Amino acid sequence: MIKHGVSLKEIQVWLGHSTINITANTYTHIDMETKKDTAQKINDLFSKKANEAAQ
Repeated sequence: MIKHGVSLKEIQVWLGHSTINITANTYTHIDMETKKDTAQKINDLFSKKANEAAQ
């Protein structure tokens, strides 16, 4: 649901969990595609910073 734009808070309410921690700990996992996307974003950020510093 999270990958489809549903917020963690909405999922918590829908499932009736008393805290968002229960929902997050039970239902959020990072898959390989997300890890790759995150790594690319970090790489882009550092590359941008390095390019700005070189100018």
